[in-house]
Amino acid sequence: MRNEVIKRIVFDAMFLAIIAIMTFVPYLGYIQVGLISFTLVHIPVLIGAAIFGWKRGLLYGTFFGVLSLLKALSYPGTIDYLFVNPLISVLPRILFGLGAGLLFALLKRMPQLYQKGLFLAAAAFISTLFHTFLVLSALWLVYRPELEIFLHTSVSWVGFALVGLVGVGALIEAGIAALSVPMIALLVFRKYPDLAKRKETES
Repeated sequence: MRNEVIKRIVFDAMFLAIIAIMTFVPYLGYIQVGLISFTLVHIPVLIGAAIFGWKRGLLYGTFFGVLSLLKALSYPGTIDYLFVNPLISVLPRILFGLGAGLLFALLKRMPQLYQKGLFLAAAAFISTLFHTFLVLSALWLVYRPELEIFLHTSVSWVGFALVGLVGVGALIEAGIAALSVPMIALLVFRKYPDLAKRKETES
């Protein structure tokens, strides 16, 4: 039991450190393109949720959101600065981590499917698009006038402008997640087979 606790603390420290490094090292976790940036920081959240379940998905997603809020303070004059609002930066990431963890937990109830890369890839792809939907919806609901200024378009068209602006990037993010999550998660499962068998209630 003591070894299991130590192992979990080590894994948590590693994942949180990776999220922090990807957040603050330029062009590692956030790729700046014009006024906006695309993110890859969601990938370790997905990997953690795939391996450990919804509780760690929730924890890593919350950490992801808090750090994105702190990072937004250094980007005035861009859409990223709107992420200083926790309704934009933190809440969607909490829901994303929780939702991804629940999706992987559902798959985990079907072990023969769960340890096949195709199903993990599909879950990672869907979860990434869910993350994009949550963030865009929060931006559109809270900051429609500000987005009109940023995007130089009318408020009535700002939702379409956002979708067009980030749509391709969101698909790329989802594709990268679909490739990397099963590759890393299955590697961890092979090295630590007990993680693949552990029930969610024990996480």
